[in-house]
Parts: sequence; C-alpha cells; structure tokens
Amino acid sequence: MRSTKLIALAVASISAQLASWPSIARAQSFPSGPVTIIIPIGAGGADAIARIIGERVSKTWGQPVVVVNKPGAGTMLGTEAVARAKPDGHTIGMAISALTINPAIRASMAYDTLKDIRGITLLANAAMVGAVHASVPASNAKEFIAWAKTKKPDEIAYLTPGIGTLGHISGELFQHAAGIKMLHVPYQESNRAVTDFIAGQGQAFFGLWQSIEALVRADKVKVLGIFNKTRMADYPNVPTIAETLPGVETISRLGAIAPGGTPKAVLDKISTDFNEVIRMPDVAERFRPFGMVPVGTTPEEFDAVIAKELVEWKDVLGRAGVQPN
Repeated sequence: MRSTKLIALAVASISAQLASWPSIARAQSFPSGPVTIIIPIGAGGADAIARIIGERVSKTWGQPVVVVNKPGAGTMLGTEAVARAKPDGHTIGMAISALTINPAIRASMAYDTLKDIRGITLLANAAMVGAVHASVPASNAKEFIAWAKTKKPDEIAYLTPGIGTLGHISGELFQHAAGIKMLHVPYQESNRAVTDFIAGQGQAFFGLWQSIEALVRADKVKVLGIFNKTRMADYPNVPTIAETLPGVETISRLGAIAPGGTPKAVLDKISTDFNEVIRMPDVAERFRPFGMVPVGTTPEEFDAVIAKELVEWKDVLGRAGVQPN
C-alpha cells in the first residue's frame, strides 16, 4: 500500500513538472524577436519612461525594443492594440490611470479590461495638479472657487490631456466637490493642452505636475494644489487640493501591461527585468524630472491594483455624477 502511494505521488509530481515545462520553455525563449512597447498617449512622461526601460532591457534581452506612440480615444486606441496583439510578450503596453477610469465613463469599449489585459508591473506613481492662468483673479483654490461661482458654466474652460485621462477626472472631482461648473476642453496629449493653456485658451488646467512644473518655477501659472494626500517634499509650499476640498485625491499611475492570455512565465520574466531596471539608482534619477517615483510589483500585484481601481473609480465617479458616454 505504501509503495502504491509513493508511486502515485511520484507520478503526480512528474505530471506537474511536465505541465509547467511549456510555460518555462516559452519564458526561456523570450524574446525570440523584436519587442514593441505601445504608448497610448502622445510624447511625454510615459513615452520617455518607456524609452529608458526599453534601452536597458534591449541589452539584457539581446533584441531591439521599439517604442510606438498610439494616442487617441482617451488611451483606448493604444490599449486596444495591446489587447488584440499576440499574447506572447512581444507586444507590451504602457498604461496610465485611464486604463481603470475608462470603463467607468465609457458606455462601450472594444476590449474588456479584466479579460483582455494582464498586468506586468506598476512602474511608477506621479502627482496630479490643478492650475489656473495668470490672468485669473485668484491665487489659491479657495479664491478660485469663489470666483468661479460668479461665472456661467461655459465661461470657465479647463484644459486636460484628454477624455478619460486622470486630468479630466481630477477636474471633474474638483468641480463637483467645489460646487462649480466648468467647460471641459480635452486634447489628444498634454503638451498641446499646456501650450494652449499658457496662451490663454482656457482658465484652468488639470494634469500631471511634471507637465507644468517649469511654469510654476517661472511664476507663469498659479497652482490651486496637487491631488496627493500630502504635500511634496520638494515643493512644501504647494498645498494639496484636499486641504481645501477634503477627500479629493487622485494619483497618476504608470504601469506595463500585456495581452490577456500571455503565459505567466513570460509575464514574470518581463516584470522581473523591468523592475530590475527601474530600481537602478541612475534610472530612478532619470524618472525624477518627470515627477515619477518608481514602484515595481509582480504581475499579480498589479492585476490586483487594476481590479481594485476599476471598482473604486466606478463608485467615485458615480457619486460625482460623471455618467458613461
């Protein structure tokens, strides 16, 4: 009886090892050719970070890594390209917070975020900011809200990098909590929005702190506040939005994603290699000008973040009155 049990255990163990071999083999052979990293927005922080990572892992992998910008539809065009790609690890996507925001504000999408996308790693977090044009007669959030309440909804335009981006949502949450109405003017990417904002095409801007940091230092814009929970160490004089509007907080996330169905061993390899790069001291310093703080997670941990935020954004935006369209 004992020998029979031992044989059964041995067979089970061998079977488990045999079952894992195809996945291990795929990881060992990855990458077998060029790897493409798709950026779902225009040139900027995510683009630069992808190139920094691609430059390093290309040497590790012995294969070229090509970074392609595919902006549009609030990041959905680029994300769909990732979702529809062959699930072998050779197509990787960069995902910003719009990945988990879009399902809460879109009546229909061409892909299912949970089924068609797998997390690789949460690469970095960055601060969001609200700012107003120098011509606006307000120097802080409290003064801006008071001024905005004297205006009609279409008299105040707030510019953002696009519909469904965290800049858009930050602006929506701000005006809902403040009890004001503003006109949303979305762009395809941040640089153009900032350029037009400075030119006076809108009274307010909501987007990444990094996108206007130089303008803040040059006193060319007025900062309402950042959407972090606490003030930034480098800019202790910049208040948080929550100091004026308690509970209004957002944080920008940048992660790497892959098509659903990508083998676990391949996901693990990419995650390990990406995380090794972002933890290099010199790479962390290269993140700094973009206002990004390296994080690094396992695929499973990033999947959990995605699933959690899908629920949270639906709840938060529903309570703020933001309806799917």
